[in-house]
Amino acid sequence: MTDKIDDMVPTAKQVLQFLTENPDFLSQVNAQEFTKNHDADRKIVDLTPAIARRARNEARRVGQQNKAILNLAAENMVNWQRLHHAALALLASNDLYQLFHVVSNEFPIIFKLDTCHLITSSMQFRKNVSEYGPIFCPDDILTSLTGGKTLVLGKPETSVCTLLGMAPASVAIIALPDQLAGPVAKTLLVLCGMKKSSFTPDLSSDLLVLLAELVGVALTVRLEASNKVTSQ
Repeated sequence: MTDKIDDMVPTAKQVLQFLTENPDFLSQVNAQEFTKNHDADRKIVDLTPAIARRARNEARRVGQQNKAILNLAAENMVNWQRLHHAALALLASNDLYQLFHVVSNEFPIIFKLDTCHLITSSMQFRKNVSEYGPIFCPDDILTSLTGGKTLVLGKPETSVCTLLGMAPASVAIIALPDQLAGPVAKTLLVLCGMKKSSFTPDLSSDLLVLLAELVGVALTVRLEASNKVTSQ
């Protein structure tokens, strides 16, 4: 049994003789091994490009997010500066007429607006009528302008355009604080934007409400001073 197995194993002399008679044998074996290894390589998925692409996309996203945060911070800083300038202008007004002038003439410059107006249903302002004074309307019209809300932003309704005598691209209508005196509580501040995107429903309202509060307080003070002068 063992002899038969040994007979099946080629001797060194036989191997040498085979290679001499078949000189291309080794090159054929190498070619087969290369093909086999190449097929195996093609089955391996190289994730390096995908990982690199994902890393670049993530870096781009983070960069855009940081840029958006910086832009928002810069915009907020500009808005607070504008609010500060508006407050100084209101404080500098000596009477109602000057205050009306500030709202109508200086607010558009400060806040980059088309126009700015006060709309009121209070008859008490009628004795203070001037070219820069409030626009008058009945109580029901005043209420319809805001729908009972403190703030309305976006495309102006027909009733607003009729009162203003124009069709602004967009508006911000802010009710002055109702905790203040009657005439002031029945007054609205209307900011008319230069573009449709100037005032949109998703716009942050904090600065606008604060501006209306500043106008309301200044208006109350000037109105009280005017009444005292009239009574004397």
